[in-house]
Amino acid sequence: MFTKTKKSLRDFILHYGTILGLISVTFALMIFFLDLHYAQENSVSLVNYGISVLVLIIALLDYRKNSNGLLSLKDSIKMGMGVFLISSFYVSVYTIILINFLDQETLTKSLEVTEMKILEQNPEISEDQLDQILSFQEKFSTPFVIVTVLIIFSLISGFFSSLILGLILKKSR
Repeated sequence: MFTKTKKSLRDFILHYGTILGLISVTFALMIFFLDLHYAQENSVSLVNYGISVLVLIIALLDYRKNSNGLLSLKDSIKMGMGVFLISSFYVSVYTIILINFLDQETLTKSLEVTEMKILEQNPEISEDQLDQILSFQEKFSTPFVIVTVLIIFSLISGFFSSLILGLILKKSR
């Protein structure tokens, strides 16, 4: 009576992209409530990337299981870039909400943190050089630029992550 329909690659991308997007937004909210969202900590980025790779591994294994144990490198790359792209849309919406509503001082605070890190790493920097660096950073600290860079970085991360994972997990006839 009931027939099981085969899920397409697009179905897997939408499903796991949404899962990763919701996990990423939840993680970002946790960082926000801990007041670390502008601190630019490498450990936060590594944990976030680790979560992304874990979700991608699960997605690729699930797709391979539902494709009679087969997974091509091409499908792996499509899956990775698609999952990361869908997730980046969720994170982009969160970022716009964060900047415009949750913490309107996020960009200002981020610039202050950047200034402190520059002075910490290079205490001999001249005032002109520091102003030039901060001015350049401020020009690129608009929601549009941030979201654009986020999406591009997600696509690049998705490509390289899925390439490596595809080489490891691929199975052909």
